[in-house]
Amino acid sequence: MTIYDIARQVGVSASTVSRVINKRPGINAKTREKVEKALSESNFSINEAAKGLVNQSSRMIGILVSDIRNQHHIEGAYMIEQHFLEKGYCSLLFNAGSDKEGMAGYIKLLSSRRVDALVLIGSIFQNDEVMEAIGNYMPKVPVVMQNGILDLPNVSSVVSNDEQGAYDAVVHLYNKGKRNIAFINNNDTPSNLKKLAGYRKACSELGMKNREILRCEDSFSGGAAATDELVRMYPDVDAILYSVDTLAAGGVRLLIDKGFTIPDDIALFGTDNSPFALITNPRLSSVDTKLRELSNACADILSRAIEDRSYRKNIQIDCSLVLRETT
Repeated sequence: MTIYDIARQVGVSASTVSRVINKRPGINAKTREKVEKALSESNFSINEAAKGLVNQSSRMIGILVSDIRNQHHIEGAYMIEQHFLEKGYCSLLFNAGSDKEGMAGYIKLLSSRRVDALVLIGSIFQNDEVMEAIGNYMPKVPVVMQNGILDLPNVSSVVSNDEQGAYDAVVHLYNKGKRNIAFINNNDTPSNLKKLAGYRKACSELGMKNREILRCEDSFSGGAAATDELVRMYPDVDAILYSVDTLAAGGVRLLIDKGFTIPDDIALFGTDNSPFALITNPRLSSVDTKLRELSNACADILSRAIEDRSYRKNIQIDCSLVLRETT
């Protein structure tokens, strides 16, 4: 059924049907009711692609994450998707992977879908290939990056102060009497490199030796394996800061199975304050990277940038420590 079919059925003009569909004023109540009834009975649906060609708007938001299994990133994507759903937008979510050329390929794909805006979730997208792809395929499309920075005129950023969060966690552990504090990292994303910098800065200022495992599998089992390796490499370790909560959850299980008492023998700090921090036993202390605040700020900035293409803003949000039973 087209609007012309509906118009003939009701006995009105096609423009009247169009005004009803688009909720425009100037239609009397009786006519509007008749048209809406006919639309409902015919299961009429709007061709959004055709409408977008006329309005120069697809009413679609592109969202890229590197790994949809990452609970922290997918939760941030969900918050942003819900924000735009309320505004009448459809979100296209893609699992872009960790290959930089693959990420660039997804940006080209979303450009072909004529999305109204783009969201990049995670600092892993902070690379030259992504930057070049945006410049080539989306130079005028509003883009916001969650926890990363790209120096382009159409890209805004909202980042956590990861260096400060890691620094504060180490200082807290030191103040609790820990003197042999280690750091376990899953990968070398820009965000994790800032956490590593915060850890090293605190160790340097407090006169402690660095104890580090700089790369491990990004999973519960990876965290357990890295913790096992760490306590064998550094038998004197009395506290561990992990780059993400998932690794810390694996570390909790490994240490308990080995007979360590947490936090007396070894204290543990995760990062992200994710649901994993609440389901470990003992419950995990964590650096809160403020996911909700990050996601809300991304959505607010992008909403404004869609209305005003010249709008661009960069925000940094401070982390906080959430103290639980592992410290």
